[in-house]
Formats: sequence, structure tokens, C-alpha cells
Amino acid sequence: MNMANKNKSRLLPVILFLVVIALLAVVLTPRFLSQSKVVQPLQTSAKDKEIAALVATMDKNRDVDSQEHKEAYKQFCILTARPTSERDQAVANIREYLARPDANVDFVCSRFEGSDYNKPVTEAYNAAQFGFWIDPKTNYIIQVDQPVSNTSTWGRNADGTTWFAPEVPYDYTNRYTQAQAQKVAYDFIVNHPKVFGVDLANWELDPSRVGMKDGGGTQVNYFVGWKNKNKSLTKEHEVCGDVDQKRAGAYKNAEGVWCIKQTSTNYQGVDVTITRGGQIIRYSNNINDLAKL
Repeated sequence: MNMANKNKSRLLPVILFLVVIALLAVVLTPRFLSQSKVVQPLQTSAKDKEIAALVATMDKNRDVDSQEHKEAYKQFCILTARPTSERDQAVANIREYLARPDANVDFVCSRFEGSDYNKPVTEAYNAAQFGFWIDPKTNYIIQVDQPVSNTSTWGRNADGTTWFAPEVPYDYTNRYTQAQAQKVAYDFIVNHPKVFGVDLANWELDPSRVGMKDGGGTQVNYFVGWKNKNKSLTKEHEVCGDVDQKRAGAYKNAEGVWCIKQTSTNYQGVDVTITRGGQIIRYSNNINDLAKL
């Protein structure tokens, strides 16, 4: 009995200590959580206010070549960018497109719809001699074109002549015919599904988007486009003006103009411009713009 009482007396302080710790946890944890919830909205609010101020500055001074606009734009792009860790795959996809694992890829800015600057619609990057647009939801490349610039690409000199930004050099070696260049473009996209996120093997070639442009000399570009009949959007739209009044469904709008409602179906499409040397210099996937067509 004495030994049992001694053991109980030894355990009693330990039990009391654990009870005190538990009580403190119950009391203090909600307080810490509430404080963290307050701090986060305050930080977000401060960031939102700074972004709003930068947007106001750019709206007020629309001269993109002015120092004030440039500085506001640069800071806006930094504040509204996704975390670097979320953009790593986009950078990797651009490097794979270029077949240059060590290529320097520069983030330019994000594009938004409306004033929700937490949800970018696209992101712009520059690498090598190209500009890249990325879908932030997937990190797929949805457009390749000339380098992205927020400054003027042409203007007037003091003497009245016009200046243009230097042209990007492309490979115009006389290497491929239209059909051969088309296959080069097709194979490149098919072999990089993780870069583009499209499967041309299940798409249709659109003959209306196949062609060639001879820019004179050796500058020959080929055009080719495919459409995905499994992804489309059908919209109803109003056509007014030159409408046959006797046509079924014709009506007058509030202004007294004859109109009719029609439907059109827009398909997801990919368009490519490739030089006769086999270099893809333009790529466009309209997946995010179906509703706007």
C-alpha cells in the first residue's frame, strides 16, 4: 500500500502539468487562429490597394514609353504574378519547345479579365527570339509569336521618318515544300503533348486554313490549321441590317432595324506558321477564346 501511494504521489504532479497544458491549448489556440486570420486579410488588403494604385497610375498615364508607366507596369507584373514554384512547369515547357534545357526564360506579365488580379487568364514570357503565352491553369503553351513588349515597336523620328523595332531573324533555308513543312509541324506538336496539351491525331486538318505566303526572296511561310470536333461551343447571335424581312424568324429590334437570330459553332483550333526552313514561328490554340469568337 505504501509503495502504491508513493507511485500515485509521484504521478500527481505530472498529471496536473498535462492538464494545465491542455487547458492552455484550448484557451490560446482559437486566439492564435483568430489573429492569423486577421493578419492575412490585412496583408491581402494592402496588396490589393497597391495593385489598384498601380492600375490607376497606368490608366492615368497611357504612354507606355514613359518612365512612370514602365515602373508602374513592372511593379504590377511582380505583384500579380503566380509564385515561382507554380510557374516552374511553364518555364520547363518553353525550354522543351526550344529544345534548350538551359534557355533563359523571362517572365513578362500576366493578363487578367476584369479586376480579379488573383486569377490570371494568360501569362507572357520571352525566351530566345520568341514570345510565349501560357495557360496558368495547365502551364500549356497556347501561343507563340514575336517577343512580348510593353513598349512601342515603331514610332516617328525627329525628322518625320518612321522607325521600327528590329525584325526577328528566322530560318528561311529552302528546305521544305508545303506538304513537308506541314508534316514537320504536325509531328512536332504530336511529339510534345505535355507542352501543348493537344492530340492532333484525333483532330481534323482544316483545308481553309492551309496556305502559303511568299514574302519575297527566300521568305516563304506556310500556314496550317487543325480543328477539334470533340470540343466546340455553339452560340446564338443577332444579325441586323441586311436581313430579308420575309425570312422566317426575322423581326424588328427596338431601333426599328430588321434582325434575325442565328447560331454558329466554334471549334477548338490550332494554327501554325512554319518557315520553308522548318522553323515554327507562330502557334495559336484558341481553347480559351471559344466564347469570344
